[in-house]
Amino acid sequence: MPHFMRLFCSAFLFCAAVSAAVAASILPNGGFEEGLTGWVTRDAMSQVSPEAAHTGKGGLRVTDADAQKGSDLTSAKLPVVAGQALALSFSARAQGDFCGVYLWFHDAAGKPVKDEAKKYTGGMPSVGVKKGAGEWTPYTLKAIVPEGAATVAVWVHSWGTAMGTADFDDFELAGVAGDARPIIGVQPVVTANAAAATLPELPARKAPPVIILKLDDLRQIDGKVHASWIKIADYLKNRNIKVSFGIIAQTLGEATPAYTQWIKDRQASGEIEFWFHGFDHAVWTNEAGKKLSEFGGRGFDEQWSRFERSQKLAKEKLGFEFATFGPGGGGALHQDADTAEVMARDPAMKVWLYPSPIDASGRKLAAGGKVTILDRVWAVNLEAAVGNPNFQRFVEGYAKNPGRDYFVLQGHPTHWAGARFDEFVKIIDFLVAQKAVFMTPSGYAASLGGKPAQQEGGGK
Repeated sequence: MPHFMRLFCSAFLFCAAVSAAVAASILPNGGFEEGLTGWVTRDAMSQVSPEAAHTGKGGLRVTDADAQKGSDLTSAKLPVVAGQALALSFSARAQGDFCGVYLWFHDAAGKPVKDEAKKYTGGMPSVGVKKGAGEWTPYTLKAIVPEGAATVAVWVHSWGTAMGTADFDDFELAGVAGDARPIIGVQPVVTANAAAATLPELPARKAPPVIILKLDDLRQIDGKVHASWIKIADYLKNRNIKVSFGIIAQTLGEATPAYTQWIKDRQASGEIEFWFHGFDHAVWTNEAGKKLSEFGGRGFDEQWSRFERSQKLAKEKLGFEFATFGPGGGGALHQDADTAEVMARDPAMKVWLYPSPIDASGRKLAAGGKVTILDRVWAVNLEAAVGNPNFQRFVEGYAKNPGRDYFVLQGHPTHWAGARFDEFVKIIDFLVAQKAVFMTPSGYAASLGGKPAQQEGGGK
């Protein structure tokens, strides 16, 4: 082959590969690394959290506890042409068969284009997410763009009467033209001040809830406490509200006296509990190439080493050992049975802020009485997406859980600038009006008198 032709063919193949890559990744924010940017949701069931991440720092968690309405999350629309072959790929894990992912076609006027043969799925191509054992499963949904369709969107939806929890991540849509420009909808977020009348009616509660504020990722930066942590600590102190801060222990090795003294003073006062959020909070890759969270799949010895090193640093630098643990996310599998064994053997550990619904190893550990497990109601959280407090969604989730004794509310204060901090304040104002009791994790565990905490699955 002539040299010119070889160069031409190489260039052509390279351009084709680039074009394919662009087409495969054209769906805006398919990995939820920017929260719900580029997606539209009309309920509190669909939220972004680090614990729901398959890769990266965030993933979508759908928590449907409503026996009448299903979840509703839609991506940006992408322009399409009849006859195009589309392939949507994503990863998911679910506790039950209660939800699916759809390709939703519309004509140029915005009217849905449906296939009457698909009457059981609303006329849309779809794939159901199946119940698994907690492992991530890859899914692919293929479809041919029908006549009359001008756009397509991805719709994540749980069915009306079904309930459960599922995680989604890494959405990619192939087959759309590489130069297609997404049509991004406007997220219908309503603030408390703008439309208080839109808040749901609150059912009666037997008693005010206990609130455990779980704020993540405290670490030394340039030898100092980040201004966001000082701001939130001072604000809550002025309101006589207790809180807990999760420390990434590795930076304690080079901590300055000013940093450690700030922590010591607040731990001693009882206003803040500082808990163990990991040694480095880093994602690692196993031999199979799978990205896992710090305490996922590492084996007992390595996990014990990370606890041991962190407890030693805490004792040396802060004068106390951590009594509460909450694992970091970022990858798959935030914890496993070896983590439970470490928690059982670490003499200082008393409380586990569980990032997932209670499982067999968690129940066994809790039944032993040494460790109190505090799990989460994912529909009730400070943030609708990582770093984005949302008052409206918080109240909607709160209204649907009148029987819950306590709520563990997660947040990331270093992301709370301007209006985001204002949304957090609205949530605090609401909870104070509800006569909520704010406690630290260890304080609440002690108040139970040795009894197991209420779990999301129901019962005590």
